[in-house]
Amino acid sequence: VCSMFSAAFVRPCSSASAAIRRAAGASATAAQRRSLASSAPAKSAESLTSKIGSQLADERRRLFAVVHVNDRQWKVTAGDLIQLEGASPLEHGDRIKIEKVLAVGSADFSLFGRPLLPADQVTVEATVVERSHKAPELYYRHYNHHQTRITRWQTTETTLLRIDAVRASPAILSEHSTEETTEAQRV
Repeated sequence: VCSMFSAAFVRPCSSASAAIRRAAGASATAAQRRSLASSAPAKSAESLTSKIGSQLADERRRLFAVVHVNDRQWKVTAGDLIQLEGASPLEHGDRIKIEKVLAVGSADFSLFGRPLLPADQVTVEATVVERSHKAPELYYRHYNHHQTRITRWQTTETTLLRIDAVRASPAILSEHSTEETTEAQRV
């Protein structure tokens, strides 16, 4: 299915109109670029930035974050429990700050890092609730034609974290909004 992009909407088109559009060539794409690069998106981007900034400043808003811990990504909010597998140097009751934050947002907006958001402007705080081992699992391996069998019981250390708070500073918007607005105008 082909589609023709307009500044306001996406509309499906037939194969005949796609052939006409291909014949028109660069003139149609240049007109589309001019319409996208008008000054109207810059004004709406500034108002959008102010709206998101006011929502970030409100402490009652529930934010979510996508964090990277132990080679896994977790989408967390305040009060969530996550179980990390593998040995860690954390002890029961330790309070930690997770610094690898990939995205933060709420029901109305999302902010994505490239690849990470600045650690001084987005904070995810957690507390170690429990350290334990998973239930033993049987590891069985049989090598054909070698008359070799390996049978072991394996346990994995786990650490249970409770997410205490997800906070984002409104300053995160002022740093990147001018770059993104000028980049959107160039495209």
